Amino acid sequence: MRIVITGGDGLIGKNIAPYLTRHHECFSLTASEWDVTDEEAGRRVIRELNPDLVINLAAITDVDLCEDEIELAERVNVYGAECVARLCAEYGIGLVHFSTDYVFNGKKGSPYTEDDTPEPLSVYGRTKLESEKKVRNFHPSPLIIRTQWVYGDGGKNFITKVLDAAKKKDRIEVVNDQFGSPTYAADLAEPLELLFELKKSGIYHVANSGICSWYDLAKEVFRIKKISVDLVPVSSEEIKRRAKRPPFSALSTEKLKKDTGFSLRPWKEALEEYLTQL
Repeated sequence: MRIVITGGDGLIGKNIAPYLTRHHECFSLTASEWDVTDEEAGRRVIRELNPDLVINLAAITDVDLCEDEIELAERVNVYGAECVARLCAEYGIGLVHFSTDYVFNGKKGSPYTEDDTPEPLSVYGRTKLESEKKVRNFHPSPLIIRTQWVYGDGGKNFITKVLDAAKKKDRIEVVNDQFGSPTYAADLAEPLELLFELKKSGIYHVANSGICSWYDLAKEVFRIKKISVDLVPVSSEEIKRRAKRPPFSALSTEKLKKDTGFSLRPWKEALEEYLTQL
């Protein structure tokens, strides 16, 4: 299968491309190689590479930046997704579109299923929800994958930030009232491949198993790396961020397990592997 990845230089793209390249002819493109907001640029890429599948990872994912750059977030996250979906539909190409747990408000108190009603709290969450709607409106059978709390090689993420902070500070404050499932980006590749090979469409939640707070995650990072630091739990109110975050946004992956027989490993196991080779 010939696969094109948009936003291939992002965190997820860098981590899934090595796996996909071993099994498929895979082209991982940067924004300069395919600006998803430029329909003609996309048309040229499709004519040149003739893909069977496009995996759309192009997005503005900085949650706080989206609050300040609303037009940019809407153009890339919403209009860009629409352009990709229209082109894939026009040329008869399969489409995988990535989304986020931030489409939910976090008030449910238990893991969200694909059937739960979204209610985003932030510009980022809203634009990603709108991107899902655009993809479903303009492509006949898209596969939409929601994931969360992603980390991995080749990009800044929560784990690299707390490790950098530990080099500079003796005391680190981390919120203890937001809960989700830390997800190793490399672990997304196999279930992704299973879903598109089984020709699944619609929305699927894909994340490592288990739930923790950001504080719990930081504590586990320092335990594995044997770093001694004064780690202090604080509330979201104490850490003033521009964008609101859902307090509990864990995703249920039962649909993935039911339809593919596949379950992602526990987050602690994945984290240990990542940190060991970091």
